[in-house]
Amino acid sequence: MATKKTVGGYKPETLKKIISDLKRRTNSYVQELKDGRKIKLVISAGNRKIGRAMNVSLAPIITCGNCKDCMFFCYDVKACLQYENVRNARAKNTALFMLDRFEFFRQLWEAMSKRRTNKFLRFHVSGEIMDYNHFELIVETARRFPDFVVWTYTKMYHIVNEWIKNHGGNKDAVPKNLIVMFSEWHGIPIPNTYGLPEFSCAFPGEQGRGFHCPGNCDFCKEHNCGCVGGQSSYADLH
Repeated sequence: MATKKTVGGYKPETLKKIISDLKRRTNSYVQELKDGRKIKLVISAGNRKIGRAMNVSLAPIITCGNCKDCMFFCYDVKACLQYENVRNARAKNTALFMLDRFEFFRQLWEAMSKRRTNKFLRFHVSGEIMDYNHFELIVETARRFPDFVVWTYTKMYHIVNEWIKNHGGNKDAVPKNLIVMFSEWHGIPIPNTYGLPEFSCAFPGEQGRGFHCPGNCDFCKEHNCGCVGGQSSYADLH
């Protein structure tokens, strides 16, 4: 099995630098909120990879509770290193979520209510489900907007499993329009108690499992396959 030792990855000092910067920016926006200033939630209209889909993110690594290995390959770290506007967007959203998550979701729901076409929403191009209530609000988002397809990837398996257990012990308790992909990383066991779809990363020389991600979500949205179709999938390391 390929590992970070054989294929490379970010150096620890690089990660330390970006983590420090993200924390500093987030704390600065937290202080602005405490001082009574307003922060507008940053919602992206899409990008080259996920196509024409709304997406909302938090800061990488500092909001991720199970990333001690995958952080060395986090694609959003690359974006944060390259673009200050990305660092600011991640920090703004994280600060708003930390201090007033209900305002965070109020702004998101307002934006979704104005969406007339391409009703797709991805949570967390970067960042993670931070606690049980966070997942409850993601579920509530899908319920409020049944005409949207909402999807997310997570390594916070225990949170999702606990929610399903508390709602009948059947994955059908998750709204049909909410696709929760259990994200696999090498060496991290997945307690996939309720048989949710899984997403994995194929290192060089490996054969992945399930549907091979074509690299652009618009294809799968059009054909109702892959992640937005609820199929276990994999992507090549990128």
